[in-house]
Amino acid sequence: MNNIILESCVESVEEAKQAEAAGATQLEVCSRLDVEGLTPELSVLTTILDTVRIPCKVMINNKPGDYFYGATDIKVLEESMQQLKLLNISGVVFGANKKNDKGLISLDMAVIDRICKVAHPLPVTIHKAIDICHDILAEITALKAIPNVKYILTSGGKVTAVEGIDMLKRMKAKAGKQINIIAAGKILPSNLEKIKTKTNLTSFHGRKIV
Repeated sequence: MNNIILESCVESVEEAKQAEAAGATQLEVCSRLDVEGLTPELSVLTTILDTVRIPCKVMINNKPGDYFYGATDIKVLEESMQQLKLLNISGVVFGANKKNDKGLISLDMAVIDRICKVAHPLPVTIHKAIDICHDILAEITALKAIPNVKYILTSGGKVTAVEGIDMLKRMKAKAGKQINIIAAGKILPSNLEKIKTKTNLTSFHGRKIV
């Protein structure tokens, strides 16, 4: 599994230590995975950063359940981002959605661009907010215009990465060399090799990936 990134999603110091010991090559640190993940508590994050040796990315989200942000939310996100930039993190994980008058969901590029500018020069991972968009491949094209969007975390628009294999392959082709696709969605040691072989991806994310 040389050159394969295994990113473990963790909520606590103990989970971070266990993931590193089990072979995770990097972490995504967040809180409240029961509501799709929120920005972690600063005390937990700083302890994790002091404890593990592998790179840590951090989830930025103050809104349980969805990624439709209002003006107040955006200010909170910007404040969180400014605070996190002072820490030794390897990147941030973020996404924002909007809905048009026909009810079609897309990424809110204005919000994403705004947060990415605050995050600069840290690399940004756009998370599974992309999976509920009506035209996933078009979103990748739009994201290429934002220089520090370096990763997309996705299950290919499906509940699981296994179900999304075909779209994951199409996303990889659309992203090219500019953006790295990270497969996510119920990835386990038991199905990792299948997903890796069928998608030819090199980065994988999961709660129980190791």
